[in-house]
Amino acid sequence: MERTSAELKRLAREKLTGHWGLVIGATLLSGLITSAILIPFYCLFLFSGMGMVQFVTYMLAVLFVSIIAMLMRCGITRMMLGFARKRDPELSMMFGEFTRRPDRYILASLVIFGIELLCILPGSICWSVGMVQGAVLANVIGFVLYLVGIVVLILVSLHFALAYFLLVDNTQMGALEALRESRSLMDGNKGRLFYLYLSFIGWSLLGMCSCGLGMLWITPYISQTLISFYLDVTGELDRMEKSESCAEFFE
Repeated sequence: MERTSAELKRLAREKLTGHWGLVIGATLLSGLITSAILIPFYCLFLFSGMGMVQFVTYMLAVLFVSIIAMLMRCGITRMMLGFARKRDPELSMMFGEFTRRPDRYILASLVIFGIELLCILPGSICWSVGMVQGAVLANVIGFVLYLVGIVVLILVSLHFALAYFLLVDNTQMGALEALRESRSLMDGNKGRLFYLYLSFIGWSLLGMCSCGLGMLWITPYISQTLISFYLDVTGELDRMEKSESCAEFFE
C-alpha cells in the first residue's frame, strides 16, 4: 500500500516519540567530532599564508572528515531504523558502520558523485568557456545544458535515494548491488519521494531562520520520514501492520 506523505510523517513522529533526545544527541556528537577534526586543518590553512601545500592538506582533511561524517550518518540511520522496528538502539550504534565494510559506503558515494558530476559538467564547461570568451551562443548553450544537467541530476538522486538504507539494512550487500536495487525500488516512486522532499521546504526554511538550531529537530524528522518511505516501498510497513493485527487478534 502506498502511503501518503502525511501518513509517512505521522509514522515518523510516532516512532521518534521518546527518542528525540537520543537522535539529537547523536547528531550533535557527530557534528562535534567532525568539527574537532577539521578545525585544526582549517586554522593551519588560514594562518599559514594559504599556501598550496596547506590547501591540499586541508582538502584531504575535508575528504577524510566527509567519509567519517557519512559513516556516522549511516550509523544514525541504523539507529532510526531501530525506532521504526520498535527496538531500543543505543548511542554507540552511530559508530557501528566503521566495522561493517565501510568500503561499500565509500564506493557507493564515489559512483553517485561521479554520475552527478557528469550530469552538470558539460553545461558548466560550455558556460565557463562562453563567459571567458564572451561568446553569447556558448553562454546560451551552456545555460541550457546546465539546466538539463540539473534535471538529470535530480532524477539520478531519486534513482539512488534508497541505496544507503539498503546498505545499512543488508550488511552483505555490495555498493553496486545496492544502487541497482535502489533504482528498481524507485521505479514508479520517484514522484512520491520528490513531493515528500518538497513538503519539507517550509520546515527547512523555518529551521534556518532559527540560526540553524531548529534543524536539530527538523533533520531527525526528515530522516525518520524518509525511513518510513523506505519501509513503505519495500513493503515492510505492510508486513509490520499485518503482524501487529495478528498479535492483537490472538490476545
